[in-house]
Amino acid sequence: MQLTTPEIREYDTVFPSENWFFFWRTSPSLWESKLRDYKGSNPIFIPLYWGLHNENPEQFDFGTMRPETDLKRLYEVVKSVGREISFVLPITPAPFLPNGGLPSFLARNMLIDEDGLAHAVVDNDGRINKLYSFYDPRIFQSYRKYIWSLGQFFIREGIDAEVLGVDCFYLNKKNQPISFFHDNSIVFQQGFSRYLKQMQTDRNQNVEGSEDYPVLSEADQKIEYANQIKNLYKQVAEENLGGSWGGVLNYCFLGASTKDIFSRSSDLWEHYSHFFQPLFEMVVNDYVPNSALLSPKVKQSPVSQALTDIISTQFIQSHREDELYEDDYDMNLTSLIFFNLYTSVNSAMDTGFLQYIKRRYSWCYRVKKEIKFDYEEVDQKVYCFKLSEMDLSGVSSLIKYFLNGGKILVDKSNAKPELLGRFSNFFIENDIQIEKVNYVTNVEKAKLGEGVIIAYEGDKLINTPTIKRHNFWDTIINFLGIHHMDVQGDEAVYNFWKSRTSNAYELNYQEIRRLFLYNTTSYKKKVQIPNHKNFALLKTVDEKNVNMRSNTLGVEVELLPGGSVAIDYGYYE
Repeated sequence: MQLTTPEIREYDTVFPSENWFFFWRTSPSLWESKLRDYKGSNPIFIPLYWGLHNENPEQFDFGTMRPETDLKRLYEVVKSVGREISFVLPITPAPFLPNGGLPSFLARNMLIDEDGLAHAVVDNDGRINKLYSFYDPRIFQSYRKYIWSLGQFFIREGIDAEVLGVDCFYLNKKNQPISFFHDNSIVFQQGFSRYLKQMQTDRNQNVEGSEDYPVLSEADQKIEYANQIKNLYKQVAEENLGGSWGGVLNYCFLGASTKDIFSRSSDLWEHYSHFFQPLFEMVVNDYVPNSALLSPKVKQSPVSQALTDIISTQFIQSHREDELYEDDYDMNLTSLIFFNLYTSVNSAMDTGFLQYIKRRYSWCYRVKKEIKFDYEEVDQKVYCFKLSEMDLSGVSSLIKYFLNGGKILVDKSNAKPELLGRFSNFFIENDIQIEKVNYVTNVEKAKLGEGVIIAYEGDKLINTPTIKRHNFWDTIINFLGIHHMDVQGDEAVYNFWKSRTSNAYELNYQEIRRLFLYNTTSYKKKVQIPNHKNFALLKTVDEKNVNMRSNTLGVEVELLPGGSVAIDYGYYE
C-alpha cells in the first residue's frame, strides 16, 4: 500500500506530506474528523514540536494547560479512528517547524550553511522558517529536560506508541545530502575549538585510546565533531524513551536548501520540474524523501504522483535501522536495485562507473554508508567496493558474502599492502582459480558456485576516453548477467523502476517489473522502449495525459505536458 499525498482538492495544511499530521495547525476539536477523513495508509506520523510544549523555560506542557498540546488526547483520537501512530522526534533542526523546532527563548544563533549563508526555508504555507544551531550547550541541557519530561509523560499516561528519531537533511549544490545538524555558526566554531584542544590534551596526557585517534583533515574533523554531538542528542532520546524508541530515520526534505528559498518565494518562479532531480538523488543516496515543505501548487503536479509511486510503507521500513533492504519476497512493489555502492561517489565518478550505471540503469542503484550483508538470503544485487576505503573487517565481510553466493565488484587501486594481502591470500589459501585479463585495465575474475568477484585497478580508468570506459563497464556488467530494458527519451522525462515477485497467475515470469515515466516539461515528449528478449509487455497502469503505441520494434510512449504512466513487464530468464 502506498503512502499517499492528498490531491489538491483535498489539500489540508495539517497533512503536508506522506502521512505526516501537523496536529498543532488545527483545533483539537477537529483532530478526529481530520484523521477519519484522511485517505492515506498506516502509520500516521506525528511530529513532536518541542517549541509547542516548552514555551515557558521552566515548564513543559503536554496537555495540562492548553488543549492543543495534549498528546494523550491525540494518541487516543488516533487509536479511536483505527489508525496506527508513530511519533516523530527531530534530533536535528527541523525545517518544517518555526525556529527549526526550538522554543523561542532558545533561538539565538542562526544555522550557517557551507556557503556562509544563514539557513532558512519556505514551508508549504509560504512562511519562512529560520533555523538555529544546536551547538549552544544551553540548547542541549534544555533538550535533555524536554526529552526526560516527555518520557515520564509517556510512562505516566500509558502511551505505548513508537517514537522515531528523525535526522533532517537537505541537498546542497552538488546534490549531496547534508544534515541540518552540520553548520558553521559561531557556536559551532567555539565548540569545535574546544574539541580540538581536548583531543590534543588527551594525546599529551596519553589518555587510554587517544593514540588511536586518526590524523584527519580539518573538514573531516568537523564532520567527526558534528556527528559526536548529534549522537549525544540521539542518546538522550534513546535513554529516556526506553521501549518506545524506534531508532532513527534519515529524512531528506525537498525544497529545503538555501538555493531553493529564492525560487520558492514566488509562484511565478517555483516549478515542479525543479524537484524531480532532487527527489531521485535522495532515493539513490538512500534517504527517505519528504515533501512537507512543498506548496499546494506543486502537489498538483507529477511530483505528487512520483512521491505516491516511490514512497511506500515497504520503502520506509527498508530505511529503519534494523532493516537491510526492502523485502524482495513481498508481493508489493519494491524499488528495483541492481547495484549497492559502498565506494565513495568520487571514486565511482573517477572510474566512469557511476556515469555508466546512471545512463544504462537509470536510478537502479543505492549509495550506501555502512557495510551490511544478509548472509542467509543472498540477493542478486552487485556490491561495489574500493579496497583502499575498507578495513580488514570489511574485507572479511566481503569474502564471506562471496562464499555465500554474492556478486562483488572491487577496485584494488591504491589499497594498503595488508588489505591487498588479505584479499589475494584468500584465493590462494582456498585454491580458487582466478582468471586474469588485461582489458583497458588489469581485471581478475573469480567464480565459486553462484558467487562472483571481479577485481580491477580503477586508477587506470581515470584518464581513459569516455567511450572506452563505457565499453569496459558494458563488458563487465554483461558478465554479471544483469538484464534490464533500455529507455530512450529526453532527459526531462524521468523514469523509475520497481519490481515484485510473480503471483500464481504469472508463473511464466520470474518477476514483474513496473516502469514509471514522468514528463516534467510543458511540452509533448516521446519515449522509445525497445523490445528485449527477456521481457514481455503486460499492461499499463495510471495513464495520465499519455498516448501509447506498440510496434514490432517496441513501445512508443507520447507524454503530454505533466503526463505520467506506469507500464508492467514480465521478466523471464
